[in-house]
Amino acid sequence: MPRPRALQADEASLWLAVLLDYSFSDKNAQRAARLDLLGIAHDATAYPDDIPGWRLAELLLRWAEQYVPARDWQRLQARLRQRRRK
Repeated sequence: MPRPRALQADEASLWLAVLLDYSFSDKNAQRAARLDLLGIAHDATAYPDDIPGWRLAELLLRWAEQYVPARDWQRLQARLRQRRRK
C-alpha cells in the first residue's frame, strides 16, 4: 500500500510552483483543474497574510488528491526535491 500523500507547510510555496508547472505542462490536464489551482495561487499571492502555510499546504494537497494520478505524484515529489536543492 502506498504512503499517503502529504505536504509540509514550509514547502507549500515550492509545491505551488511544482503543481502549476505540472498543470500547464500536462496535456491531459482538465481546464477545471487548472482554474481551481489558479484560484488557489491567486489567493495565496494576493492575500499572503490571510492564507498561512499550513492552509496553503492543505488546499494544495486536496487539489493534488483530486487531480494528480499516483504515477505522476512520484514524479512531482522528485521535482520538489530538485527545487529544494537549488
